[in-house]
Amino acid sequence: MAVIPSSSEALFELCGFARVACEADLVMALEVDDAGRASPVASSPPQGFSSFNLSRSGLFDTAWSSIPVAANAFRLPTAVVHALPDMPASLLFVPAPAQHAPKSGLLLLWTQPPSPAPLVEYVRLLASSIASTLAARREAARQVAMRDQFNDLLESVPSGIVLFDGDGQSAMINERAAELLTCRAGPHRASDLADPMRALRERCDNHADLEAAYAAQVGNVHYAAIQHWVLGDRTYEVDTHPVSGDGQHGRIWLFTDVTAELRIAARLRGLAQSDPLTGLPNRRHFEEQSSQILTAAAAAERAVALLMVDVDHFKQINDTHGHPVGDAVLKAVARRCNDVLRDGDLFARFGGEEFIALLTITTEQEAAVIAERLRSAIGGTPVLIGQLGITVSASVGVATMKTTTAIDSDILESLVQRADAALYRAKQSGRNRVIIA
Repeated sequence: MAVIPSSSEALFELCGFARVACEADLVMALEVDDAGRASPVASSPPQGFSSFNLSRSGLFDTAWSSIPVAANAFRLPTAVVHALPDMPASLLFVPAPAQHAPKSGLLLLWTQPPSPAPLVEYVRLLASSIASTLAARREAARQVAMRDQFNDLLESVPSGIVLFDGDGQSAMINERAAELLTCRAGPHRASDLADPMRALRERCDNHADLEAAYAAQVGNVHYAAIQHWVLGDRTYEVDTHPVSGDGQHGRIWLFTDVTAELRIAARLRGLAQSDPLTGLPNRRHFEEQSSQILTAAAAAERAVALLMVDVDHFKQINDTHGHPVGDAVLKAVARRCNDVLRDGDLFARFGGEEFIALLTITTEQEAAVIAERLRSAIGGTPVLIGQLGITVSASVGVATMKTTTAIDSDILESLVQRADAALYRAKQSGRNRVIIA
């Protein structure tokens, strides 16, 4: 079973999610003290930044919302500017204050002004995760450096803690750990905690995986690992490692509830892969998933078809009735197409009023039939928006190809080009029709 990332790696992953979700060129997690001294703890893409001072940058004088601001209004460190291929055009700072570093946060930079992106506002959801991860990172270092003050720290750490002394005879747990293990907080004989620890692990949904992971470390007193223990609707990150890096000095177990952070990460992954208006996969996700369909089709010696679907005269709909009505039309088109397509077909919004589908087919005629069903479904009845009925039609361009076991990375691009050319012919021929390349 894979080892779960450390706090520093988790910060890097959060930066990566923010960068993908907002299409930023650089995202940095900054640990900043009250004086403005900043330590970059993670960035995407990875950069070897040293510490710098942001006290005169202007970042902390701005009331930040979800809207990126022109970068020339701020004094950015030279190291940050040089990390980008071009001068930064826009930036956004998401404050994530931690107790030890109250000016911490997430810095996003774009070299081109970002287009309106509803995903940007969701990055604010990362603030609590970044702050808590920074706090956990700091606290883990303190646990090693201040072992002699462990008793004072027991209840100040937002995690369940089980500490086994190096003598193998005694142990200590805090209140959060006591709740998980269903026993009292405080000192224990080490042998008395073996059964509660085992029972907790056996209650986990992923019990078998945990048993296999820990069984592989039996007899290794120096091992360190981080695993997720899944208890129903809660997930705990369980970090175990030797005290001061030496198994002879004892072992510590940290139980941290990471349920909220994982849910945010999953939500951001979904946002990064879907079109916020229609809920369909976006273009990036379509391109990622298409390789799986092409590979499966090649293995089964099946052909594939790519359909480009464009809503006719969509600009006229927007200009006549307004963008809210245009948005409602696009959502209706997406629903109608989904109702016609098969479970295994990949359908996405390609951009604007254009949609795309990738199908596994037996014959070219099968692709033509499905394309005609799409066209008919879209224009079969007017789209009703309140008391308004909008007549909608669509043009469809189709390209087919027999796949082989040697999947070429250019297959998708070729299909798109051919289907797009067929779509152009359909529109030039009067629209509301299917043309096969």
